Amino acid sequence: MIHRRSLRDALVLAALGGAYFVAGKLGLKLAFVHASATTVWPCTGIALAAFLILGYRVWPVILTGAFLVNLTTAGSVATSLGIAVGNTLEGVVGCYLVSRFAGGQHAFERAQDIFKFALLAGMVSTAVSATVGVTTLALGGFADWAMYGAIWSTWWLGDAVGAVVVTPFLLLWRENPRLNWTREQTIELAFLLSGVFFTAWIVFGGRFHSALKNYPLEYLCIPFLIWTAFRFAGRRRPQIASWRRLPPGALCTGLAHFQESLKTHLCCCCKRLWASWPF
Repeated sequence: MIHRRSLRDALVLAALGGAYFVAGKLGLKLAFVHASATTVWPCTGIALAAFLILGYRVWPVILTGAFLVNLTTAGSVATSLGIAVGNTLEGVVGCYLVSRFAGGQHAFERAQDIFKFALLAGMVSTAVSATVGVTTLALGGFADWAMYGAIWSTWWLGDAVGAVVVTPFLLLWRENPRLNWTREQTIELAFLLSGVFFTAWIVFGGRFHSALKNYPLEYLCIPFLIWTAFRFAGRRRPQIASWRRLPPGALCTGLAHFQESLKTHLCCCCKRLWASWPF
């Protein structure tokens, strides 16, 4: 029995390390300010979910995965190790803060805990990795000190996206992994994905006339997100009602600070991704 449990734990940790490495390499393909900084870093969400579910004992796996990702991307052994330490500390700090103040794995059962999670995991703990990582690169001579602010904000934004998008997905999926979709819902989802794909292909693939390039065409994707939220949000439908009770000003104030930077970074990433596809 003990041998089987040890084998299962080893397989879980190996799968975690592999998922972290693959997600990290894919995320860094969208880097444009610096080879080690991207606005889409799903590894933060994977690491935070792993710490919340499996405990702090997984830190060697996160450290090793982060080290290998950075070693095979840019920098030296020393800078890769420094960045890996920052990524690991980010997960540890995020896990502690979320467990202490936002309900841990149950952070998405109450609206106030959702906001605490977004603040603590998406904004506070991610500053640890960004600060340690960019400082390590600058000290190692792999980043210009004059670009410190731009690289830091990109790094921090990418980690925040990973924390607030990937971690909730993994935690809620673990709680209820079964998909009780009907045939009609499956067909509807197929149309939804097709619509998102072709809309993104048209908007970010440069299919519009150059005279329209200054229009906010990327917002054409939002109706599909709203469609998804209301039609396929069965896992946490009560939370939608909880968010309705929140004052609109609380949302608008926070979102206004990130709108322009998020729009700029994500547009650059999407355009770069679509430009590399042979259409």
